[in-house]
Amino acid sequence: MRKIDMAEQARKAAAAGDRFSRAEAVLDQRPTAFHQPSRDPTVVVSSGAQVSGDKRNGQFERIPVDLIDVNPYNARRIYRPQRIGELSESIVANGQMQPGIATVRDGGRYVLVAGHYRLAAIRQAGLPTMDVMVHDGLSDRDLFEYSYRENSERDSQSALDDAMAWREMLDRKVYPNETALAGVVRKSLANVNRTLSILKLSAPVLDLVGQNPEAFPMSCLSELVLLEAVAGTKTALAFAEKIGQGEMGRKEIIEARTRIETPKSRKRKEISRQYKIHVSDGTQIGALKEWDSGRVSLDVVVSSATDRVALVNELKKRFSIGDA
Repeated sequence: MRKIDMAEQARKAAAAGDRFSRAEAVLDQRPTAFHQPSRDPTVVVSSGAQVSGDKRNGQFERIPVDLIDVNPYNARRIYRPQRIGELSESIVANGQMQPGIATVRDGGRYVLVAGHYRLAAIRQAGLPTMDVMVHDGLSDRDLFEYSYRENSERDSQSALDDAMAWREMLDRKVYPNETALAGVVRKSLANVNRTLSILKLSAPVLDLVGQNPEAFPMSCLSELVLLEAVAGTKTALAFAEKIGQGEMGRKEIIEARTRIETPKSRKRKEISRQYKIHVSDGTQIGALKEWDSGRVSLDVVVSSATDRVALVNELKKRFSIGDA
């Protein structure tokens, strides 16, 4: 009954999971020539059967998980707990139907080249062994390239996965430069440069992106880098949250950055100075005003016709107006 219950739970989890989890579950149940649908997971076996690999033949082995180390050059860096849990239930119920890929290094220990979701699921389930195809003599480049190809054939790793993995390949001198790396991953040099630029994002923004990396396409992340450079981390975080929720895309990021880089020019507020005009008894009859722009205005009430004519003529003469 327990096995039936676990199978039912696995089916429900697979049905409720997202497309990534469903794809992994289907692949993990695919029969191969080296597996039986039901087996005792505590039995450790080694088979002399050979299959054709990319560069070398691989030998099937069922090995203790305690002897397995993760790939230091793994192309995928972000693993979702929900997907691991769903795959773990599926493997418990139906067995591991798709082997990983491994090589032997450092005194008999195995380095898992591909199949890290399966390894995490097996460990979570508490199973003692994992089925792998062992390829001898894999180089550091092989560890990355096998992993990259396998992930691309299933669910392509996210742009953030690529950025982190590619940066480490270059830092460790596995590839001498970005041009060599671009040839391996079959991307243009410009694409590789843009992908690596993601890591210029601040730690808080990268942490947020890492929570759901599939929701952040390369086009959005590269624009987010430019936005944070001009608007700061707080603004970049706000935009990243909306991108992750599907409420915003590349267009909105570009528009926001453009507004910040080229703000609308505001009309400069002019400062004026006013001089009140009084007659001999102290009564104010007007004011003279001037502005920094050069503007000058005179607003005055002259009740005497004679004085008014004299003032007007004086102004006409000052500015060479009419017949003054």
